Amino acid sequence: MTELRARIGYSSVAFVTELLPRYFYQIAPDGVLLSLLTLQITEHSQDQLESVHEQGIRAADAFATAGADVIIMGGAPTNIAHGKGNLERVLEELTQKYGRPVSSSSMAQKRALAAVGARKVGTINPAVPRKIGDSASGSLGAGMELLGRKHANARLQDYNRIPPEKALELGRELLREHPDIDTLIYGCPHWATIESIEPLEQEFGVNVITALQAIIWEGMRLAGVNDRVEGYGKLFREH
Repeated sequence: MTELRARIGYSSVAFVTELLPRYFYQIAPDGVLLSLLTLQITEHSQDQLESVHEQGIRAADAFATAGADVIIMGGAPTNIAHGKGNLERVLEELTQKYGRPVSSSSMAQKRALAAVGARKVGTINPAVPRKIGDSASGSLGAGMELLGRKHANARLQDYNRIPPEKALELGRELLREHPDIDTLIYGCPHWATIESIEPLEQEFGVNVITALQAIIWEGMRLAGVNDRVEGYGKLFREH
C-alpha cells in the first residue's frame, strides 16, 4: 500500500454492510483507509434508533482509540432522531473530547448540498418514509426547498440488492416530473446509487448528491485530503 494519508472511522448503521466498503475504495485515493464498525438495525423503529444512537457514541470512542483521523457517525435517521440542534451539540462535544473532527452521515449530506449550491431539491430513498421521516429530506438546510420525492419501495433487508438501474430510473422520473429541480439527493449509503451521478448530471445539468458520496467527501475533506476525483459528480470535481 502507498503511504498512509488518512484513516476515516465510520459507524455503519445497516441490516448488512456490503456496498459501502466497495464504493469507498473505488472512490477514495490510495492511502485513504476506511475503519468500519457495523451497527445492525433490523427495522426503523424509534427503539432501535435510540439504541443505535447510543452504540454510535461508543463506536466513536473505539475509532479514536484505534487512531482514526476523522470519525463519522452513520445512520442519518439515527443522527437526527434527537433533533438537528442536539446532533450539532453532540458532534461538537465529541470533536472537543477526541481532538479530531467528528461528523455524521446527515451532516455530510447537509454540507454536500450546501457546497453545490442546492436550492430546489428532489429526494430519492430506498424505502417509503414512515414516522421517522426520510434521511435525505432531513438533511436539507436553510434556503432549500423540497420539490419532489421518489422511493424504491424496498425492505431494509433488501437495500443491498436493489439494482443500480433502479436509482437511475427514479432520478430520471423525478427530474422529468419536476424540471425546476437543481439538485437530487439519494438518501442511504447502502444501495447502489453511485452509478447514477454522472449520467444524471450530464443528461439534465443538475447536481447529484448521494449519501455515500457525501460521506466519503466529508471524511476526506475533514482529514485534509483535497484530491479532486473524476467520475463521481460536481461535488468531487469542484469542492
